[in-house]
Amino acid sequence: MYFPPLDIPLSLSANFGELRPNHFHMGIDYRTNGREGLNIHAIEDGFVSRVKISPFGYGKVVYIDHPNGITSVYAHCSKFLGKLDSIVSLQQIKEQNFEIDFKPDSNLIPIKKGEIFALTGNTGNSSGPHLHFELRDTKTELALNPLVNGFDVYDTIPPTIQGIKIYALNKDVYRWPNKSKIANVVRNKNLYSILNNKLTLTSDYCSDGGIGFSLEAEDHINGYTHDFSYFGSILLVNNDTVFIHENDEISFDGSKFINTHEDMDEYRKSKRKFQKSFKTNENYLESYSTSKKGIIPIQPKDSLHVQYFVYDTHNNQSELSFDLKVLPGNPNKNVFNITNCILPNSKFTYQDSLSTIEIPEGCVYEPVSTNFQAKTNITIGSNGTAIQLPIQVKLKIRNSELPLEKYFIKVGGNNKYLETTYEDGWLIAQSKYLGTFSIDIDTIAPVFVASNFNQNDSIIKKSILTWKISEEKTQLKDYDLFIDNEWQLLEYESKGSYLYFNKPKDLKGLHKIKLIVKDACENARIWEKDIWFE
Repeated sequence: MYFPPLDIPLSLSANFGELRPNHFHMGIDYRTNGREGLNIHAIEDGFVSRVKISPFGYGKVVYIDHPNGITSVYAHCSKFLGKLDSIVSLQQIKEQNFEIDFKPDSNLIPIKKGEIFALTGNTGNSSGPHLHFELRDTKTELALNPLVNGFDVYDTIPPTIQGIKIYALNKDVYRWPNKSKIANVVRNKNLYSILNNKLTLTSDYCSDGGIGFSLEAEDHINGYTHDFSYFGSILLVNNDTVFIHENDEISFDGSKFINTHEDMDEYRKSKRKFQKSFKTNENYLESYSTSKKGIIPIQPKDSLHVQYFVYDTHNNQSELSFDLKVLPGNPNKNVFNITNCILPNSKFTYQDSLSTIEIPEGCVYEPVSTNFQAKTNITIGSNGTAIQLPIQVKLKIRNSELPLEKYFIKVGGNNKYLETTYEDGWLIAQSKYLGTFSIDIDTIAPVFVASNFNQNDSIIKKSILTWKISEEKTQLKDYDLFIDNEWQLLEYESKGSYLYFNKPKDLKGLHKIKLIVKDACENARIWEKDIWFE
């Protein structure tokens, strides 16, 4: 039996497999009653295999490898304790960087079951104090559902079903444009049906592919007022199992396949979360345990009996059952139009004297209109389109009046900075987005102002010094604090953009302070002052 990671009663705020922007939730979130600084315990004997500190993502996170082949992960920590804290601090000093990704030797930081090694917090991309907790297979790094791997919760309530959506599909499992419909459901205890128990489709839903379903449902757990993601679903048509989906494990490479597992178009339009019960050719998610892809061939005048079973980790189950009737008429014999499209199963390359776009095979999930324009800027697709793999963008600098490092590539309409390199007069960037790409210039250094003391003061009594940072065009690249020419650990909190310096207790008297903050285009702002610390 695992040791609980917290001293307080374990209470979930999010479960495994929840639908998030561009990824699945890969662990469970435990409430900390809105507080930081609670003790975090190791769930089992092991050793610290990785520590990562970042202003983003998991913030301060610890990975512990255990003898049973499981790695436990504890994210958004506020502080490390004991030997772990000492070794991490030494590594930060060695690298002269707050942000580190450190993988210590297996014998460096042993951990005992129940040992307290860190405190809970709100670091990284966290919307409030909590503990994000994961279990992973150490060898494969698959994220495992903690609720079926030793961290069970009491649950006697079955999921609820809100609706289904039906799509016309072509032979390559692409959705026909404007050929889908939503059907809401009616409930009788744990049994659900379509109104009047019958759903009709026009004959133009019949094509060389078939139809596919998606499901809108949510889970409920005893004692909780908010909803969770359901664990699994089974789709049967005429008593034949055509699709099974279970959230038992997800690979980190596979997490972005949420963009094809979930109907993202519907979510952007209505905020309703439909999870597909059919698999596109470009979806390699591990959560499907049937060889069938969920594609249901139909012809005019067909009658089908459809059943959905939706369940949680305790197999509390709800059933949706209805009949589907295809009306008489002519089937859809149109040719699926892929003209001027980026295709999932092929590369796309554009090149001229001033720009190059390279889109790899497997980048998109279904055909995407190129929406291509190559003028002053270059446009490919649209900024709201989700992609699986990054694309490469190369833009030529026409008149380099400034040093090359002052130029960068941005993608609109949010004018997002892309990390840019330089090669023979070309700017090169990898982009996780489609959209409009252009060259911009940044010659202005980041701005920072003291937020908890007066920057003009010569005497400071504060134990923590805080600066508010703003960088308009690109992003922070480096931030360093020197006291009497000796590097000091400076922490960066991305939420609100603050720098923190925890003054050592023995730092007293007159000292020379130098703060340097630099952005991605090598613009640096420096603040120097002689300060008397009390």
